[in-house]
Amino acid sequence: MKTPLFSEHERLGARIVDFHGWDMPVWYSGIRQEHLAVRRRAGVFDVSHMGEIIVQGKNAPSFLNRMTTRNVAAMGVGTVLYTFLLNEGGGIVDDLMVSRLAGEHRYLLCVNAANREKDYAWLAANNRENATIEDASDSYAMLALQGPQACGIAEACLGFDANGLKPFHVSAWETGDFGMLLISRTGYTGAGGVEIYADPQAAVGLWRRLLDGGATPCGLGARDTLRLEMGYPLHGSDITEDTTPLEAGLDFAVDLNKGDFMGRSALLEQLRQGIGRKLSGVEITDRGVPRSGCRVFKGGRVVGAVTSGSVSPVTGYGMALAYLEPGLCEGETLEVEVRDKMLASRVKKPPFAPATIEEGEALFTHGTR
Repeated sequence: MKTPLFSEHERLGARIVDFHGWDMPVWYSGIRQEHLAVRRRAGVFDVSHMGEIIVQGKNAPSFLNRMTTRNVAAMGVGTVLYTFLLNEGGGIVDDLMVSRLAGEHRYLLCVNAANREKDYAWLAANNRENATIEDASDSYAMLALQGPQACGIAEACLGFDANGLKPFHVSAWETGDFGMLLISRTGYTGAGGVEIYADPQAAVGLWRRLLDGGATPCGLGARDTLRLEMGYPLHGSDITEDTTPLEAGLDFAVDLNKGDFMGRSALLEQLRQGIGRKLSGVEITDRGVPRSGCRVFKGGRVVGAVTSGSVSPVTGYGMALAYLEPGLCEGETLEVEVRDKMLASRVKKPPFAPATIEEGEALFTHGTR
């Protein structure tokens, strides 16, 4: 599958990879360069592969309240919530953003690309409230404009005052050149900015306008290192149907007091019995790159395993998310097994680097901190 911007990625010489069935750019100039462009200035990502599901109708609030972990029924128009779809055992079917749109009881669910069909089927199969559910993914292109200069670029290019939009809010914005846009103050980099939903026919013009305005084109490689640097989990790697939000340390997105919802009983039981593992940050103080599946040791004993790993382009240190035994404290020494070599490491609560850095700021590297 190809997004409406595929020809633009080819034109810019992007390296294309297969990402869950989508031909997507992994980088243009290089992962490190694109990562630093977002931390220092602004980058734009094609995220049109993400899924969009519309849920509406008078029973939509009660339906989504039962199917997600947040109090959707209490959302005001123009607000956005990060939440989960859970299975009966409390495992994470998907993590998603729910936006309440203008109009009566109308919600936009932005779901992970790999889970689009699964999420739609899961919602449809559990729709005893008879809400209207539509897979509207083909009706949207989506661009993520991220970085400390992103809001200024949005205003210069689109006339939209992004700084005036509160975080986790969404607004409709009519443009003469690109039609109606939905602009949300959300993102997956920690560096600030907006995500823009547009008509697929307007995607190329919108993309080119943002590039002309100073945004650097960025691929999935930088998107992954940016989110990992902030400690944001990736579904399918750090969170799955075999992990719960409590194990992942994401209980801020779970409202156990709102009433019953799918998976709530299992979460309460897990709290009663005690949580046996926690998703934690690990910083590698030796040279080396941690990868998914690497075992984590403490005093010669296995205490966990890496779920995501890379090297921070800002610090020069290896960084990882790993499920570890509970009770390990910030700064506690560990070892991570990478290619039969034990690398000195420590527990570190993310973020692993500042969300933004100054233009020209020297990078920290091993031995020069």
